[in-house]
Amino acid sequence: MKKLIRGLLTRTFFIIVLGLVQIALIVGLVLWLGAKSTWVYLALTLVSVLIVITMLDRDDINPSYRLMWVAIIVFLPPTGTLFYLFWGQRSVHCAAARRYSAAAARGAEALRQDPAPMRQLAVHTGKLTRSAVYLARCASAPLYGDTLCEYYPIGQQFFPRFLEELEKAKRFIYLEYFIIEGGDMWDATLAILKAKAAAGLDVRVLYDAFGSMFTLPEDYADTLRAAGIKCVPFSPVRLSRHVGDYVMLNHRDHRKITVIDGDVAFTGGLNLADEYINRKKRFGVWKDTSLMLKGSGVYPMTVGFLSMWDYVTGSESDLAACAPTLRYAADGYVQPYFDSPLDRETVAENVYLNLLQQAQRYVYIVTPYLIVDNEMLTALRLAAKSGVDVRIVTPGIPDKWYAYWVTQSYYKTLLEAGVRIFQYTPGFIHAKMYVSDDEAAVVGSANMDYRSLYLHFENCCAFYGGRIVGEVRDDLLAAMDESREVNLADIARTPIPKQMAQSFLRIFSPLM
Repeated sequence: MKKLIRGLLTRTFFIIVLGLVQIALIVGLVLWLGAKSTWVYLALTLVSVLIVITMLDRDDINPSYRLMWVAIIVFLPPTGTLFYLFWGQRSVHCAAARRYSAAAARGAEALRQDPAPMRQLAVHTGKLTRSAVYLARCASAPLYGDTLCEYYPIGQQFFPRFLEELEKAKRFIYLEYFIIEGGDMWDATLAILKAKAAAGLDVRVLYDAFGSMFTLPEDYADTLRAAGIKCVPFSPVRLSRHVGDYVMLNHRDHRKITVIDGDVAFTGGLNLADEYINRKKRFGVWKDTSLMLKGSGVYPMTVGFLSMWDYVTGSESDLAACAPTLRYAADGYVQPYFDSPLDRETVAENVYLNLLQQAQRYVYIVTPYLIVDNEMLTALRLAAKSGVDVRIVTPGIPDKWYAYWVTQSYYKTLLEAGVRIFQYTPGFIHAKMYVSDDEAAVVGSANMDYRSLYLHFENCCAFYGGRIVGEVRDDLLAAMDESREVNLADIARTPIPKQMAQSFLRIFSPLM
């Protein structure tokens, strides 16, 4: 049943349904209305054209995204229009979106920027202030200068430290993940969570119902609640009388967050499943990265979790009660931030664009999916043409063949501009990171694809100066040493049928 439900919610299924409904509509109009069917169909087409005109007049829709929907609406009126209204819009007006916005607004009110770190960053390096100011103004993401960080280049290094910090918890533990799956990783984590809940700690788990559909039982939240753990799934598939609840199914919680006592936080690309620590082999070596924060910079992670918790549960948390109590002397600055599909601000993509535009010497990138819009593609190519050493690491073994083919379809134009591309030969690389000029780095949950940058809830950390920037750089260089560099001769050997399939898939890449 789970496989059936998940299959019914895929874009492939809706495209098939779209075609079948279109055929049924044409046949039905002919049989039902006879000679009048042509005029009715023309009227429906006119409505679709008006929808297209309205879409073209909007400035907040990405051109690639807009082009795909124009094609669908024009060639399949009016079913394409219905599909766009249901799945194509970033819904900001439905009741569910308003509830989230209210919770996020309370969180933003709690996160006020202390002017001192921003002034200190400006003295340290003026050019990085631009990105920091953007996040502070447009993402309610304060900059902190008193937060320590530990970086873990692979899951096997992260997991022991993760368990160690969980064992130290005294007040609360909050977890928010896209995927949770039973196995060594989750079983060891769950044992600690149960013990801490039995000891009276506030233990909460929030997981994405769609991401964990195949990995957890349908009633798993009840199982955790029976063990004293507060648990809710994000946006489960269920019947509702509110249309907005169905629209919200397109927006998944892709964040990866653990907060302990408000003083310690973990984040990065890792979900809680055994492949992330290579206890289970799926696509060769699974490389993913994570980090731990200690200090004031943990507060946005706590607030971000509680804002999502309040949205899902309808509660209103006391954010001040969860403020951090520890401060540290740090060698750099950290800026945790969140991205929402409901506010029309593409925070994650804008941070990436800022780093590309400000780079003077190099930008190294690792991403499991390279499915980018025109703005990102232009920025990557322009940086390389301007003499910046731009390098991108992608997987050598893919987890999704169609996403991999679309990723490879961008290689030629990037290589011609001077971008260097590496495929991680040991296996699948799931990390999402940028590092630039030994000065700035980003580690988080946001892939370089349409779903992460436009449709998912994401979280990342930006770093300015300090040891972690060098550690991220060294890790990316080490990954390149284990990778095979792609060249134009490789692209020339791509079979023609695959090239044709890539061209077709590129049209619908915003749906992936």
